[in-house]
Amino acid sequence: TDVIPARLCGASGCGGNSEIQISKAYTWSGNTLLGLLGSRRYNIPLYFRTVMGQNVTAGPYQVLLTFSINYNVCAVGAVGACLTPQTGTATTSILLNMTVTNDCSTMTTPDVNFNSAPLVQNFPTVSQSVAVTCTKGSTYTIGINNGANALNNVRRMVSGSNFMSYDIYKEATSNRWGSSGSERWASASSSQVSTDGLLRTYNYTAKVLTSQATPPAGTYTDTLIVDVAF
Repeated sequence: TDVIPARLCGASGCGGNSEIQISKAYTWSGNTLLGLLGSRRYNIPLYFRTVMGQNVTAGPYQVLLTFSINYNVCAVGAVGACLTPQTGTATTSILLNMTVTNDCSTMTTPDVNFNSAPLVQNFPTVSQSVAVTCTKGSTYTIGINNGANALNNVRRMVSGSNFMSYDIYKEATSNRWGSSGSERWASASSSQVSTDGLLRTYNYTAKVLTSQATPPAGTYTDTLIVDVAF
């Protein structure tokens, strides 16, 4: 069972010694409550903060907090003296709710560089990886679009009015890595996964297609979009 530690404080930002420990007392007094003394309704400031660095699955989280309040306030005061003190004890509860949603915090997508070659058959196959860190236990697919210059579902780099066809494949296979249907890559079949299950790596190969005629010399580029879908 996953849990999210939370801090309860009597001051914004939980600064100083304002954190309220479990089963411990905390006193609101002085300037903190000056604005309360003209009313019969007392609003006591409470601040909640989660503890950073937790690895939890998506879903609802809640905790019921019970407070025992001992109060000693002055209803009527004169010349620095309290003429009508009000004291007593009250108990109340607060239900703290939080929902964690599936998301990805980091994605590493290095550029692909085929370097230089005189003929299309001389360009090397580039082997690289996309790395994604997502919510613990989440399942998703990851896709790569066709870029800005694709024709008939074939990716192309452009230089002026000239094009060079290339494509990207899952690992060292002939399975195209695309943006829809079976061409997307399921997280369950990632190339590697970290021990905590958060970081998944997807190894791929990028190739210049040798079935095309060698285009004129130039610097050819394209821009791809990598997306994650839950």
